Amino acid sequence: MARQTEGRPGEQEPRPRIVQFNNRRYSIRLEPVFWRALETLAERNQVRLGRFIAELEETYQGKNFSSFLRVFSMLDAERGLAEGRLGDGRASLLDLVEACPTPGVILSHDRTIIACNTAFTGWLGKPYSPVVGSDLTAVLQVRTRRSLNEVWQDMVNGDTAAIDARILHVAPGRVSTAQGRILALPSNDPLTFYSVMWLTIGAQAR
Repeated sequence: MARQTEGRPGEQEPRPRIVQFNNRRYSIRLEPVFWRALETLAERNQVRLGRFIAELEETYQGKNFSSFLRVFSMLDAERGLAEGRLGDGRASLLDLVEACPTPGVILSHDRTIIACNTAFTGWLGKPYSPVVGSDLTAVLQVRTRRSLNEVWQDMVNGDTAAIDARILHVAPGRVSTAQGRILALPSNDPLTFYSVMWLTIGAQAR
């Protein structure tokens, strides 16, 4: 007999919906939980769902828009969880990173970039692909004294508070370099881990 878990989700079969904005129709299939998340996000931004989805579609460059909307919704939830877990006095962490002139990103326990600031995307240069939702090493080359997986696990386990690294971003005709420092963030929940990475800008080769 299957074990009944408290809070176990119910049926989440994808449901097709058509939303419109400026005479353009978007036919999308998503599970109800993602539709609710997108409706909440649209309401938070004080726009109708159709306009909110249209604005996201303008920035999307991939082949599976429904998958993108799922990831977008989950990342917003992850950022909210990070704010709550980091405790009183650090709830404005995302605003702090965004306001900082130093390139910075916030990472989840599996090294997913859940937020980055304008300084970071500016350092990447244009054109660049969206980085939020990507694995850190899919965006940057991160060179550490030992294997990145090893030192990262040390930090997740609480054996080290920081990682120093040499950072490279390679784009067509352009290589950007920086010194990086990844800092573990204290949390009220010992089972939750987040970190922030700051970059000190180095030379650029074109």
